[in-house]
Amino acid sequence: MPTNLAGLVLLVALSLPGYVYYRAADRHLPERLHTAFQELMSILFVSVAIDIAVVTLLGCGSALGLWYGPDLPGLLDNPTRYVIRNFPEMVLWSLAALATAVALAYVLGSRWWARRLPSRWTSRWQERSRLLEPQKSAWWLIFREHPDAVVHLGCVLEDGSYLAGQLHSFSRSPVESGDRDLTLRGDISYRAPGDSTVAVLPQVNAVVISARHLVFVTVSYLPAETGPADHHGDPSQPTGAVGATSGGHA
Repeated sequence: MPTNLAGLVLLVALSLPGYVYYRAADRHLPERLHTAFQELMSILFVSVAIDIAVVTLLGCGSALGLWYGPDLPGLLDNPTRYVIRNFPEMVLWSLAALATAVALAYVLGSRWWARRLPSRWTSRWQERSRLLEPQKSAWWLIFREHPDAVVHLGCVLEDGSYLAGQLHSFSRSPVESGDRDLTLRGDISYRAPGDSTVAVLPQVNAVVISARHLVFVTVSYLPAETGPADHHGDPSQPTGAVGATSGGHA
């Protein structure tokens, strides 16, 4: 543990890449049930890996004469004296290294590069993740099966009513319970209990549905150019879409 302010600042700076990585990755991963110790160790592990990669990269560039690099033997021999003698250079080098590490962490965590992988690699990655990752709910798996498609849901409730619309958000909790919610947006279609007619609700643009009141959910993956506006009917009988079903409490 750091014993002074400089040590604390150094610890925070070295751990920042791991924190940025997981903040960026949280947008693309389900919520995880980890202890505080597991979270801390994960952040530290990623930080150390990225920091080593960046220092190695900058060291190689310095050895080739592309930019300034600190004299590591002199720095390790007497850090205080070396930093005082080379303070401006060390500050600029440290800021450049930290910025590079944070940028690399964000790029890796945001996973925008995954979209540019060959489709065969992506399919294999998704299949492997589905089989080996235990902390993924049925909602997460099926709603994100086709990330480039518009996800249209048809929800049958306990009272026999029916709601349909474009998926807006859903709980990322891996716990399969009734305490989860999902939201629909766009044109919201509704069918009253015992009725056979589905109609778009006027002046309604979103709806929140509790998993506790769901009997089952139908899922339709529509082309992005089609959009949910062309799919007001019952998605349990989709046309030109890939359909799937998911139990509300699954």
